[in-house]
Amino acid sequence: MESHRYVVAMKALRGLYIHIPFCPQICPYCAFASLRGVDYLHERYVSALCKELSVWSRQYRKNPLQTIFIGGGTPTQIDPSLIGKVLEAADYAFGMCTDAEITVEANPSTVDREKFSKLRSVGCNRLSLGVQSFDNQALKKLGRVHSSEEAERAFTSAREAGFSNVSVDLIFSVPDVAEPVWQGSVNKAISLQPEHISVYALTIEEGTLFARREGEGSLVTLTEDDDAMQYEWTRNRLLDSGFKQYEVSNFAQEGWVSRHNWGYWTGAEYLGVGLSAHSHIGGERFWNVKDIEAYMQRVEENISPEEGRERIDVQTERRERFWLGLRTSQGVFLSEKELAVLKEHEHMNQCLKAEYLTLKKDRVLLAEKGWNIADGLAVKLTNILEDGSEVITQCV
Repeated sequence: MESHRYVVAMKALRGLYIHIPFCPQICPYCAFASLRGVDYLHERYVSALCKELSVWSRQYRKNPLQTIFIGGGTPTQIDPSLIGKVLEAADYAFGMCTDAEITVEANPSTVDREKFSKLRSVGCNRLSLGVQSFDNQALKKLGRVHSSEEAERAFTSAREAGFSNVSVDLIFSVPDVAEPVWQGSVNKAISLQPEHISVYALTIEEGTLFARREGEGSLVTLTEDDDAMQYEWTRNRLLDSGFKQYEVSNFAQEGWVSRHNWGYWTGAEYLGVGLSAHSHIGGERFWNVKDIEAYMQRVEENISPEEGRERIDVQTERRERFWLGLRTSQGVFLSEKELAVLKEHEHMNQCLKAEYLTLKKDRVLLAEKGWNIADGLAVKLTNILEDGSEVITQCV
């Protein structure tokens, strides 16, 4: 791919993201690159993925991957043998650590015990199950094609197939879904005893069906107060059930943190391949085209699938370090200058007294009351560091 600017700083590549865009149905809240009704493209697309990986292998010294995340879309929409083909290409290109975490996302409507067994046989050892809710009415409102019964059956089948590392994804703040219904889904997920649970607030993304409905007035989202109440109840319920919170939306049993996602939150470099995939390497962020025909044709013709690229300047790097790091249980490591500025700022002291934030030697991290407002707190901190004289009427 001679026209591609594949030359980047040669640092050890830690994580690989592989995008599989195919879906049984496009969810009304989904803004990711996804397609339905094009099963005939599966093999051609996977061949393009393998070729893109091959090109990247020429730019990196052999340094075994620590994590691989196969997302979408719905990766389990394609045959497991094709996923195996991509994993073989990744292994040939970069190598894999013997204990590499290899996650595959799964939609309950597209899997059974046999498919899970095949996914295990091609190398997948972690499953991210897109349940979203264990209530059929809530699933219908979210436009999901599976039922609550199928979701539970999928989890059981995954266990029977040998998956010992399973994450369950849930969505809260769904309009017209009563609080007890959401609580029932959380309790059901806990009862299954997964190693990991992710809980995400429903967000209305531009260009989605939900965004159009909201614009028309036919979809009314929850208030910030109601959203906060659901989050706080959920957080407390998961903590009381033995889960450890390591990021605002992510909870894990002891020893089962998602290593791939932890890399995202802590600034690790990663490569993304496939349709619309993003990468963060060598102080740059770049991404592929979003049109599948353009992606495949470019790769087949030895032309870069890259659509855009940006250099991460010092200010952006610091902002992202705070925006991402503050969401984690680790917090943000501070330079001596940053620590000194924050300690002397009255609004930082307000946040400490209000138990939104805490300081531990060279780190700032969320205190008990700060988890639900992490993003706002990160903005406040970067504002203080960039302009200590900025007028901020209150901590949050």
